[in-house]
Amino acid sequence: MPLAGHGLRPAPLRRRARRQQLNRDPLGGASPFILLFTLRPTVVASTRAQTVLVIHGAGEPRRRAGKVYWESMLGKDLRPEYIVRAPRMPQPTNPQYQAWARRIAELIADGTSRVLVGHSFGASVLLKYLVDATPRPSFTGLFLIATPFWGPDFPEFALPPDFATRLRDVYPLYLYHSRDDAEVPFEHMEHYRRALPQAIVRALDGRGHEFNQPHFPELAADIRRLEA
Repeated sequence: MPLAGHGLRPAPLRRRARRQQLNRDPLGGASPFILLFTLRPTVVASTRAQTVLVIHGAGEPRRRAGKVYWESMLGKDLRPEYIVRAPRMPQPTNPQYQAWARRIAELIADGTSRVLVGHSFGASVLLKYLVDATPRPSFTGLFLIATPFWGPDFPEFALPPDFATRLRDVYPLYLYHSRDDAEVPFEHMEHYRRALPQAIVRALDGRGHEFNQPHFPELAADIRRLEA
């Protein structure tokens, strides 16, 4: 399928989703001698940087310095405590749920708890994967950006009717959406807000759909709050 823009989904789905919308409700000089007798061995605590895994949106992802832009945008604000990974997903211009779900499973197969971030189509796939997975993989926080809500016209991507019940124990959960998003109407986020009352919502302005910006301070700050 051809893709419309970056991040969301194939063009036919985009047109239908706009019509459908929600189905109306759906980061000196000291001498060597003196130093020899005054320096003491120092035990440095070994800390392992936690991984932030970003699932990008549909369409060939934009790149900075050869990497998917999310790595640069979040990495500069989260290093050294976090390592940001944003791997290219399978056939992003013609995305299929099962292929992306298998790739997500591979990326988290070692069982290490990660911070999970999804953008646009990638956010919706990540959310559906977590709904469907048995047992659910371990993660320290779920952060979803510009997430489309798929109705029954898109069964491959749609969440099951009881998704809110299955996800009621997911916390912390953050939702981000820009009011000027021209791809995924702001109302989609409102639907998730109603269905997932435990979610912390960040309604933003001027970010568009892609959030293709030098920094994402709100997201970086929220991820750092996980350390508290």
